[in-house]
Amino acid sequence: MTEKSDEIKERIAKLKEDGKLSAEAEALLDELSLQFAEMERSNRALRKAVLKAAGGQAMSSRLRDALYE
Repeated sequence: MTEKSDEIKERIAKLKEDGKLSAEAEALLDELSLQFAEMERSNRALRKAVLKAAGGQAMSSRLRDALYE
């Protein structure tokens, strides 16, 4: 998991510990957390596929900037 997702999970856990969430809110946050993790996984897979389709070489930022000018 990324640092951001770990931070979000910690914040959710703290809210649960403090009893500041209703049962419905907890269920919703758990569902959103799972969807967030799936989107991160999907994003990594798509990035790998794009790099593979590009021949495994990423365009340098300098070249990309020159092409977009």
